[in-house]
Amino acid sequence: AFKLPRELLVKLNDMAVIPGDEEQLVVSSGHTVHILDRSMRTVTSFRGDEHVMKGITADERSIYATRDSVDSVARLTHDGSEVYTYEDPYYYAGHCPVLAPGGLLFCVCYGEEADEQQDEIMALDAKSLQLCYRFGKSLLKGASGLAVVGEELFVCDTKNDRLQVFSLAGEHRRKITGEWKRPLGLCFVKDRLYLVESCVDDEYGPCKDNLACGRRICVLSLQGKTLQVYPVPAEGIRFSGTPIYFDSKLLVSYVYRDRSRARSAIVALRGA
Repeated sequence: AFKLPRELLVKLNDMAVIPGDEEQLVVSSGHTVHILDRSMRTVTSFRGDEHVMKGITADERSIYATRDSVDSVARLTHDGSEVYTYEDPYYYAGHCPVLAPGGLLFCVCYGEEADEQQDEIMALDAKSLQLCYRFGKSLLKGASGLAVVGEELFVCDTKNDRLQVFSLAGEHRRKITGEWKRPLGLCFVKDRLYLVESCVDDEYGPCKDNLACGRRICVLSLQGKTLQVYPVPAEGIRFSGTPIYFDSKLLVSYVYRDRSRARSAIVALRGA
């Protein structure tokens, strides 16, 4: 277990890391964003507008957040001041944001008709949030978590049970499959990929192929070979987001399937 303040777990949306010597954890909970130090003390917090900030990522100067109900991406200062916003009337845009070298911000976007074959990745200029290019259409079905590894972007192609690998310029390079199913989120740490699975199958019901699906962490080489599997013993849970690496620990959020306990918790893999 990882002891995030209890009040932040009630409506946990996403987590991100502000890098640097004084590494900090960014937590989006409900309509509020909190920045915490390693001791889990809140350094600062701010409330957004009426829109929930579902997906977040961060760097030394900015926080990038997906605003759920308006399907936009916002660039904010660490005190919550909005700098730029990107909106697209034709796409549900901005899911699973991740920063890349060269000043790029990658996000998943979906066509306005919610057609699975319209899933794409968009590249924004991280400073101005101007659209640079899109790619991946027709290759992705249920696109989810993203991870930047060197000069490549790994994409969870959830409903195709594979990872798709692109250059940062959007060129498709290869696909990776393995014993895992329905990849939901990825984190790159020290030449390893840490993958978590969705517990939902193609018919939006519980995963029938593997009872552990949705509550295990798979460690992969960059070529896609499974090196280790860490099952989470708790019953009645499902992973709910992309893993992050904070304070030498891999943090993965999960939610209880039992709605009477409608809150999240965090599991930590120490020394990843």
